[in-house]
Amino acid sequence: MSAYQVEKLCRRVLHDSAFRARMQSEPADALATVPLNLEEREAILAGDVGWLYRHGASAFLLPILSRFEICGLALPVFNRRMRAEIKN
Repeated sequence: MSAYQVEKLCRRVLHDSAFRARMQSEPADALATVPLNLEEREAILAGDVGWLYRHGASAFLLPILSRFEICGLALPVFNRRMRAEIKN
């Protein structure tokens, strides 16, 4: 996995309001512009932050996705998925 590209995506969501709006309304189309592999795209679209974390994405940057509820990642959902991953 390219943890760097996932982390770069998180920072882009934070700083690029036009890209953030696309990730909120048309995430698959927005992700088409990002150099990710199929597994990474699927994990982001599914809101599978546990998989992303397990494969090297930063626990510091991933919460950005929940801050803007990208791909349905409201904060309680994000927290539940991360806690489940950390327990394992």
